[in-house]
Amino acid sequence: MIRLATLVCALTLVTALPARADEVRLKNGDRLTGTTVSLTGGTLTFNARGIDLKIPWAEVTSLSLDTGMFVTVGTAAPFFTAFDAADAAGNVVLMPGGSVALADIVALTPRQSAWAINGGAGVGVVASSGNTQVDTIRLSGDIVAKGASDRYTASAVQARADDHGVDTARNWSVVGKYDRFLTSRLYANANAGFTNDVFRDIDLRRALGVGLGYQVINNARTQLTADGGVAWVNQNFKTNPDDSYTAGHESVSVQVQVVPGRMQVFHMHDGYFDVSGSNKMFIRTQSGGRLGIGGGFVTTAQWDVDYDRKPAPGRRQIDLTFSLTLGYRF
Repeated sequence: MIRLATLVCALTLVTALPARADEVRLKNGDRLTGTTVSLTGGTLTFNARGIDLKIPWAEVTSLSLDTGMFVTVGTAAPFFTAFDAADAAGNVVLMPGGSVALADIVALTPRQSAWAINGGAGVGVVASSGNTQVDTIRLSGDIVAKGASDRYTASAVQARADDHGVDTARNWSVVGKYDRFLTSRLYANANAGFTNDVFRDIDLRRALGVGLGYQVINNARTQLTADGGVAWVNQNFKTNPDDSYTAGHESVSVQVQVVPGRMQVFHMHDGYFDVSGSNKMFIRTQSGGRLGIGGGFVTTAQWDVDYDRKPAPGRRQIDLTFSLTLGYRF
């Protein structure tokens, strides 16, 4: 009975507490409670009693954020925070950031709440018989899942070719990345890459890394990201001694919608540079373009370059691959 009475009292106190909400105060003395939607272009969008109000930012003397948002002060990078009402001098306290003038805040952006998932897959096939007997197949796929503060990226490619029944290419690779956004643009990064290539004598190459990245451009037409950090590389060869080393890692990805929804160009590369003194390095780049042919189907022309400064003995430093595939994007 004592426990039940305590629970009832606690529930009564909770339900008696007023619901917390954002509050905005204006120069004319008005005070509104509700939810801050956004601040952009000098206009505050504030939802009060289910109605979105457009308020000139210059008319606001105080604002309290109960729920965190990405806050942009002047030309600084946005960061996620909440803050209480402004003091008599018109200042609010940000964590991090300290005390700033409310008038110096130029943008308020809500944290993305839903997951956005996009990606695609493609296949390229060449088959011939008679005097020429060449069979080639290339399979590829990629997916990106973006949440409020997290982004997961994965891609894979497999290629195989034979000439008169003799293998001339056999390889696969898988790459995975996890990004944890610290601000709307800055993120911490963990990444892993796995490669197998018979003709480069690579049974399995593992590259595991961590670092920081930055979303340089992110709009409907252009996405540009760059990240860097440290990594551990381990290489198991088929016929040569295995090795491993510590490396610096850098990665860049850019995608541009030349004709939105119809034509896209892209470039991506990952580089690993030995920092332990053996002067080893390998870089992989993927560049090309996609042309939409309707219904989500695309044709992709892609040029891959794999460079290894110190390949297995008897192997060349550079492998070049051109592919033309039919695929589907979502």
